[in-house]
Amino acid sequence: MANLGELRDIVHRMQEEHMMLKNRVFELDAEKEMLRQGIRKLKMENIRMKEKMKAMKTAISEIGGQVIEAEPEIWEKEYDELGRNEFLLIGGKHDPLGTKYEATIKDDNGLEHKSVERFYWYKMAEHFGDADAMHKIQTAGTGIDAEEVAKNIKNFNEEKWKAEKVTYWEMGQRLKLEQVRPIQNLLVETGTTYIALADQDKQLGTGWRKNREEANKPIFWDGENLGGKFLMKYRQDLAKSHQWAGPFEKQETEKKHAEMKKYVWRRIDKTRFVAADMAGGMEAGEPSRRDAGVQRGRVVKKQPPFQSSIF
Repeated sequence: MANLGELRDIVHRMQEEHMMLKNRVFELDAEKEMLRQGIRKLKMENIRMKEKMKAMKTAISEIGGQVIEAEPEIWEKEYDELGRNEFLLIGGKHDPLGTKYEATIKDDNGLEHKSVERFYWYKMAEHFGDADAMHKIQTAGTGIDAEEVAKNIKNFNEEKWKAEKVTYWEMGQRLKLEQVRPIQNLLVETGTTYIALADQDKQLGTGWRKNREEANKPIFWDGENLGGKFLMKYRQDLAKSHQWAGPFEKQETEKKHAEMKKYVWRRIDKTRFVAADMAGGMEAGEPSRRDAGVQRGRVVKKQPPFQSSIF
């Protein structure tokens, strides 16, 4: 049995190790901040270079030259290049344009999936040959249960999935937009507003969840936003042939669009959640279990409960 002196030595060594770990954490935080600053500087330099190129093209045109260049579509640009102030920050279980939103869709085999996210996880399990996980994800009672299964798919390989996931994400969204008319209408109603997917996934999203301050500041975005760009491209193609069934459908969509902008398509404020006795649940745009750390509280201002269903 260790004596008092030995115990003191053990405590002292533990304290030293703890201090070393804390110092390393501080160093990593500093390195991360330096990388973010570097990204912001590169973005600003990119904007300046594009402005110079635009000025040069104008000058060439003025002296009789001709610059032939097709204007990039909105989904081919980064938000910083557009010179706009407005964008829609999509995502979350209350957002019809997000993958977590519960809207039943059928795949090409006639199999029903309760959300795009559930379809995405199902295809993930299928891709890696886990038939048991496929069945459990498709039949799970809740999205949380399905998520637990998805976390443990056999033979899962992050690098291999990285090469496939955008295809399946887009496939699921396309099925939803083709099969659920109100959501299709809602996307059309967003017009030409820039769509940013608030997700920490740096391929599909901006790199930031909705509950992060950086999510609302495009200068901090370091993701490709392929999900948002897909929706903007799909929206433009859809608008060419879309027709309203009548004035009532248009009015209902306009109303829902206004509600989405007010309650859902924005950054989540950690300190403002609707009280359970007012709305029967959490505030619109509540993050999933993966968005751990969000403090639950009560909103100080009174407002009517938000209804997430569009049906």
